[in-house]
Amino acid sequence: IHCKSVDDIVEAHRTGKLAWVAVIESSSCIENEVDRLDVLYGLGVRSMGICYSESNMLGSGLKEPKDGGITDFGYDAIVRMNKLGILIDVSHTSDQTALDTATLSTKPIICSHSGARAPTPTSRMFPDEVIHAIAERDGLMCIEAAPNLTVTEKHPLHSIGSYMEHIEYCIDLIGIDHVGCGPDTNYTDHVGRYLANIE
Repeated sequence: IHCKSVDDIVEAHRTGKLAWVAVIESSSCIENEVDRLDVLYGLGVRSMGICYSESNMLGSGLKEPKDGGITDFGYDAIVRMNKLGILIDVSHTSDQTALDTATLSTKPIICSHSGARAPTPTSRMFPDEVIHAIAERDGLMCIEAAPNLTVTEKHPLHSIGSYMEHIEYCIDLIGIDHVGCGPDTNYTDHVGRYLANIE
């Protein structure tokens, strides 16, 4: 069932069907036209990321050398997503973009797949300040399990131990009600696919 509302999710569960929610990982496709959000909502999109690692018209991505945060257009997009009911995802944004989004959004936001920078010091993970900002506004911080990202000093090889270290760290930081699992992994040999792409 293509779920467009909570009622659709409940109905999928009641009838034993698979519930599918349409998500777009980056808002780059709207370019500089906020009305395109209405079109995507009409097509059933219910969650959207601000950007995917690189900056776009809405804000800075995590790969950029300078962190510009949310743009004026990004603010307009956040207002429209809140109005429409599109869940905002900050998984691949810069720190300031995530903080700005958490502050400017009138609805809870999500980090659907990342981790904590304290156990894994990389820009792919978020610092405590961002994790707190998401939780303080009733949002959700979900930990990813894509290979070799949530590794730690204690668990230098990707494993359930390294993954759970991130889960436990975030639960201790913001409470279990604001921590989830966001695997961000393929249902195949994920590492093998990375290696195949390199070759």
